[in-house]
Amino acid sequence: MKKYIWSEHDYYKKNCTGEPLTNEMIRDAESKLGYKLPQAYIDMMKSRNGGKLIHNYWVNKNAKSNEVNVVGIECFYSIGSEKDNSLFGKFGNEFWFSEWEYPRDVGIIIAETESGGHEMIYLDYRESGKDGEPKVSVCFAEYDYEIQVLSNSFEEFIDMLVSEDDLEL
Repeated sequence: MKKYIWSEHDYYKKNCTGEPLTNEMIRDAESKLGYKLPQAYIDMMKSRNGGKLIHNYWVNKNAKSNEVNVVGIECFYSIGSEKDNSLFGKFGNEFWFSEWEYPRDVGIIIAETESGGHEMIYLDYRESGKDGEPKVSVCFAEYDYEIQVLSNSFEEFIDMLVSEDDLEL
């Protein structure tokens, strides 16, 4: 798994980065959410509880069509409620489910993309069940909430991310 290199920009620290993650906070979040969080996700959030990674672009190139899909992650929500952009904050899961009508039955919204709310990143438990290893998916509000699986696990997802400099290459 890649080393986590977080953006030091004040915006992300102010709006996304919560207090250091504790085991008690993890248990509380899992209880409220009704899902077991994957260990790779917990490990990342223990390195910094929310914010923007320097490697923040998921890229997939279709070998047959040469089509390239790119999803830019704006920030990972902190586990908690004290920040606006946290799992239980002002712009957390409940906001996206209630106000934007993102589907609840997919799993947990863990990050927003550069789309300004039109795409959200999920821990996707549809196949694994609430205690299994979720996939990572993106949901597109503009396409009738179509869901695209990005990776089979959170660890795989993080390993696939590239920086903006790598994206330009």
